[in-house]
Amino acid sequence: MQLVRRERRRIAQDPVIPLAPLIDVVFLLLIFFMLITHFLNPSIDLTLPSSTTSQINDNRSVTVAIDAAGDLWLDEQQINWDELTPRLQGLGDGTSTVRLRADGGTAHRDVVRAFDCIRRAGLEDIALEAVRETGD
Repeated sequence: MQLVRRERRRIAQDPVIPLAPLIDVVFLLLIFFMLITHFLNPSIDLTLPSSTTSQINDNRSVTVAIDAAGDLWLDEQQINWDELTPRLQGLGDGTSTVRLRADGGTAHRDVVRAFDCIRRAGLEDIALEAVRETGD
């Protein structure tokens, strides 16, 4: 008796990567980073001076920030001093509030210069930001 050997051919299969879970994870990460960046404070490192009489102002506004080195920021975008007045003039009707955030170590001349640029742009409603002191 003769034994017959049968060979089974293996069919080569390509590895399959399930894409649905991968897409789910990518969307979750996207949503996470979108929400986190919405709740973050401005990324400009400022130490605002404190005040006992500061008030909250929720009007439509644009933010001008000056750090301790004298660098200028308009709505978290660094600009030079020559660009400030023309960029503010492009805001339109002049009804916007300009929030001026100046670091506690900013030179007084830089704050006055920023006020001057804002007023030359035709904007009169200027709010100087400060941190509210807690009463002890």
